[in-house]
Amino acid sequence: MATLAPAATIGPVRTIGVLGGTFDPPHAAHLLVATYVLAAAPVDAVWVLPVAHHPLGKQPGADFATRMHLCRLAFALLGERIAVRDDEQDSSGRTLDLLGLLRERHPQHQFRLIIGSDILAERARWHRFEAVTELAPPIVLRRPGFAVPNEFTDVALPVVLPELASTAIRERLRRGESAQGWLPQAVAAEIARLGLYRGGASHG
Repeated sequence: MATLAPAATIGPVRTIGVLGGTFDPPHAAHLLVATYVLAAAPVDAVWVLPVAHHPLGKQPGADFATRMHLCRLAFALLGERIAVRDDEQDSSGRTLDLLGLLRERHPQHQFRLIIGSDILAERARWHRFEAVTELAPPIVLRRPGFAVPNEFTDVALPVVLPELASTAIRERLRRGESAQGWLPQAVAAEIARLGLYRGGASHG
């Protein structure tokens, strides 16, 4: 994997872990991912970037502004080393374009893409995946049932994180069941207050 040299610009050079996702809603496993990366990976901070325009045309159960709000509630627990950012709304939805935008806006930083081994299994479908890894060399998280390809074992963290999907949580909420313990308490309270994910179709 190529490494990025720090740019000559004003401001401190930091290594930023980029954690993208729909976050529909943000749940306990998202917090575990961010905490684990902050503790075990060579990053100074993690930036959480909710998807605004899904490249595969999926329709989230909550709009972008609401998911941003829920993410800020969720990740506030982790302090100053994590930031929830809205840069994705100025991008096409493709990871390569988002990373290019981040590099343009923050040339002093180095970026590392936080990615699960399940997503690596789909890398052939990505737009210019090799260019993505050049811009932001990956930090790979092991997911149950998805082996890490040999070429990524040197950037994979060793612990297999638990499986938890937003789809299952939305389905529980749609049926009127409790998601206690699956969601950060502040997120669960806000979902209840706003009446989100209740009834209607459950998006994939």
